[in-house]
Amino acid sequence: MEVYVRMNDDLEYDYAFQVQKDDTLEQKIALIFNKEKGLSRFMVLKPSIFYKNEPSGFRKSMHPGFLTENGCLLFDYSADDSEYLEDLEVSKKTVWEQLWPGQLVLPKWEKDWKTIWTFVTIMLVWLYTDLPDCISPTPGICLTNQLSKRFASLADNAGLTFVAEKLREELEINSVSVTAQWLFFVFHIVKIVILSSFFYTGLVNPVSFNPLRSLLNKKSAISNGNSELKSTLQTIGWVGARRAIYDDYRDKYYQYVIDKSGGPLHAYRKGIMKQAANPGVTLSAGEGFQTELSNRFNHNTFETMKSSGKFKLSEDYFLQLETDLKENIKACDGDVAKINAEIRNFRKYGLFECGPELTELVQLRKKVDAAPETEPLPEQEKKEQ
Repeated sequence: MEVYVRMNDDLEYDYAFQVQKDDTLEQKIALIFNKEKGLSRFMVLKPSIFYKNEPSGFRKSMHPGFLTENGCLLFDYSADDSEYLEDLEVSKKTVWEQLWPGQLVLPKWEKDWKTIWTFVTIMLVWLYTDLPDCISPTPGICLTNQLSKRFASLADNAGLTFVAEKLREELEINSVSVTAQWLFFVFHIVKIVILSSFFYTGLVNPVSFNPLRSLLNKKSAISNGNSELKSTLQTIGWVGARRAIYDDYRDKYYQYVIDKSGGPLHAYRKGIMKQAANPGVTLSAGEGFQTELSNRFNHNTFETMKSSGKFKLSEDYFLQLETDLKENIKACDGDVAKINAEIRNFRKYGLFECGPELTELVQLRKKVDAAPETEPLPEQEKKEQ
């Protein structure tokens, strides 16, 4: 069984992990984020430096999902909205009891207030040191001035008296106009805002602020001979596949259909351009991942679709996915590279080729959305009837 776990709280980093049916989240998923034994020893998994290193818990996305053109499920862009999140039991229940195969697990990140206040303090101190000399209680203590003093000393030692004198002239209080002082201060504020935004968004998100440790971790993560990393990946069930967002899937599927048809002109003549450009359908409430887990064996996805027009998950559906994937692998004629590519694409995008069962399933579900809603009759017409 495979489930997807969101890294860095980023919808483009939903990675697949293999779990056994009797595994708990504590035994598998939580281990990923363990600083002593998990993957977070080698890479950053939290959203930014302003969050604690390990999540306080886990939640699953209950958004119904997006049904692809060949009967697989992708995660919606709003899959992490609070209205769709449901807490998971970390140790008392198994993964099988709480999740559907392929469902999205989201770590619950808590803010690290110690880091936040430390960062704010450093930024405020830095801002204070760059106050204009005309209003600063301690003028001339900015970082630039401190560097200029060191360079002036170095210039003296090197016999560059003229350079040293010019540097010391610039160190004099109010050596520039008040207007220039305020312009430099505004520039400094902009600089701090930009730097803070880099850290806030996670664009700058180091494993450690110790450069040596960061370098060693980076080398460990990319080293092919790192037995410790390989053991960790095996323990946590790392698959190395990332689930695609809808835009990536649509573009990939469109190109696949065009190539399979022999080019855009042939695809146009076959009348499949529109379908290729807008594949699949967004599921509604009560469908997809909102299917009750207690009904895993109680109904059949295909029969339910025919009778109620609802896409409900069941073991029959996942068995059909497995059957169609095996058929696609069989069509690779033993070519290992093609087989690996097929499995990798399945984990990322889902199926691009499926059997008649899944094809019919998708077409029936698309007809539900295409069917016009019946408008309620006015009261007078109801009476006349």
